[in-house]
Amino acid sequence: MTESHTLRIFDEDLKAISDEILLLGQQVAKEINLALQALTTHDLAMARVVIDSDRNADALLDKINHHTTRTLARQQAMAGDLRAILAAARIGPHLERIGDYAKNMAKRTGRLSAPLDAELAAQFHWMGSRIQSMLDRVMLAYRNHDAAMANVAWADDAELDALYARLFEHLFNHMHADKQHIADGIQLMFIAKGLERAGDHVTDIAEEIYLMVTGGPLQGPRPKVDETGRPQ
Repeated sequence: MTESHTLRIFDEDLKAISDEILLLGQQVAKEINLALQALTTHDLAMARVVIDSDRNADALLDKINHHTTRTLARQQAMAGDLRAILAAARIGPHLERIGDYAKNMAKRTGRLSAPLDAELAAQFHWMGSRIQSMLDRVMLAYRNHDAAMANVAWADDAELDALYARLFEHLFNHMHADKQHIADGIQLMFIAKGLERAGDHVTDIAEEIYLMVTGGPLQGPRPKVDETGRPQ
């Protein structure tokens, strides 16, 4: 096999891995969007679509794992290419986990005794929209190898945490005021926490992209707030 042929195969492998990461990002973004719609409209049929579609994310992650392992095994990658392969291997599981949170949201939607009221639906919509925006931004940073955009996505997590803190407080007060809301409130707290954790995975992806592009880690502690809205 000639050197040029070997390099062409390697370039094809790198592109295939990148394309699979982008496809997985699109898949989990779709799952998050549909799960939020199912939650805010109490659409149980849509919730079932999300649960069933999560197997697509699992299959894509399997392909990424196979492809990155095979590429590492048969190629001697230079530093930048090696970072791209390793970043894909680490980003894939973060994306798949976001899909899992969407699936769990859909499952818990089916356990609610009643649709959300307008205020709760709006708060979940705001939080979900912020996650979708962060995910869109970080996937664009991955596509364009844009370290600055990855840095912005990383910093966006503080705003998401603030939204989560307000939603947590609202749910807690809602359950305290009327014990009939406790069962649904617990389900919604788990959903809200899942969304907050999905945001953490997006920021983890941003860190991987920054390292992939620059060869160095993002500097400084990640901005975080707790359930009360206070900095951690």
